[in-house]
Amino acid sequence: MVVFAPAGSGAWDAGNDAPDGEDFEDDLEPENEFEDDTPEKARIAPKFANVVEFVQGFFLPVIRRRISDNDGGLSWDPRWWAYPEVVARLTALHQAWEEARMSDSASAMSSWWIQHLEPHVRVILDGDTGPMANATSDRSFMGWPALPADPVPAAVLNMILNQDAGTE
Repeated sequence: MVVFAPAGSGAWDAGNDAPDGEDFEDDLEPENEFEDDTPEKARIAPKFANVVEFVQGFFLPVIRRRISDNDGGLSWDPRWWAYPEVVARLTALHQAWEEARMSDSASAMSSWWIQHLEPHVRVILDGDTGPMANATSDRSFMGWPALPADPVPAAVLNMILNQDAGTE
């Protein structure tokens, strides 16, 4: 049987320093999360120096799926490095993984799996529309061509660039 000790003053103590009521607005000072110059964080070296080391040292040994042979299931080409989208997605996964690994949050790695890995893996391995869909073991298919694009007209380009610059 578990026995709970009553709170001494009859008030609930959440055990945190969260502001309550009137003090709340005084404590709202913006913090810049990018200005953390603590030497401790600066000394943490990445586990994998680049995306190739990450793929070989983590992604390939850990991520295991049943790969199909062009039947619309999951598709993977051992020449993953030949697909620009795959390289870009795996690079993003690597960077987010390193960030989660260095985080002080106990749930950072779980968040990485759910918010980063799973969406990227669904796209990378999609045997119908993914970048390596229809990859063949004889390497006769090297992926889909780049998406076509017409040149952006100067007036439209100026409008787009001026929107981003915040001009009227």
